[in-house]
Amino acid sequence: MTPVPAAPVKCYGVRRLNPFYGVVQVVETAAGRALSTDGLGWQLQVLAERPEPTWGSLNRGRARQQFFRFGRWHPDEGMTRVPVNPVLDVGAMLGAAQALIDTLQQVRSALPFALTDRYEHWLLDQALQPLALLASPGAERLMFEVETRDWQATLPAGEPFLAPSLQARGIPLQDPGSRRRHAEQLEAQVRGAAGQGARRHWIRRTDDGGGASVDTGAGELTWPAAAFPVTGLRNDWPEPAEAALVADYLDWLAPRLLTLPGLPDALRLRLEHAAASHALLVEAQYRLYPKILAPQVIDAARVEARLRQAAAGA
Repeated sequence: MTPVPAAPVKCYGVRRLNPFYGVVQVVETAAGRALSTDGLGWQLQVLAERPEPTWGSLNRGRARQQFFRFGRWHPDEGMTRVPVNPVLDVGAMLGAAQALIDTLQQVRSALPFALTDRYEHWLLDQALQPLALLASPGAERLMFEVETRDWQATLPAGEPFLAPSLQARGIPLQDPGSRRRHAEQLEAQVRGAAGQGARRHWIRRTDDGGGASVDTGAGELTWPAAAFPVTGLRNDWPEPAEAALVADYLDWLAPRLLTLPGLPDALRLRLEHAAASHALLVEAQYRLYPKILAPQVIDAARVEARLRQAAAGA
């Protein structure tokens, strides 16, 4: 594995949460950053100064730095720029983008990068045990900028979650009132486990995998590593129907869950087999899998994905 360049370049991963949609790979330099959800195509964001339009203010003309989306880079297609405001220093931004691309070409072989998001916002169950992961920003200072919401199984307008266990019980995926009935049933199950007055806590994970509450006034709440479900959702449920629904959901998420480091081998192997029925997602995510235990299963899914893509483009 090619070593990641030393500072000031930072390479790390951040989970896309609520709902979980995989791990974003981030490469940061002093002048910009690049983000990728598949390890192949990268969105380029460049730092630039823009004067504040505050006419009559004492701060008029004072420049501030912020990230601007500058384009995309793909190793086979090169860079594609997006229009930028002409008031910006486009020449300097182009130089920063090219330097960022040069860095990407050096670090891509080190994918996937380690997760650095140690601060986590958890929904707790009635026994104050971690139930569902809501957010995980990359730094403590970002906790207060995160707008958390109730736990979601899927995005309202996203791909619907189909649960075979609910289908077997005659519960349809859609009805006149909802196109995501199975997701809503799982969300209701999680709300029920949280109980009335659901408690959420910001928790800092420790080196041993445990965690401690960092919420003001929360007391000294701590949890061992075993209390935190590695998938971000508790998978031990008292009722067989509840356990089956969560198992269906984890199978449906399998191509994305496989991007997580630290999965026990038995769980990773099960998820690899479950992911095989989602070939297109496997093809999009496999570059970010920390390890693969059943390469023949993943390779077969990728072959299927390429055949389907070729048929669609014919």
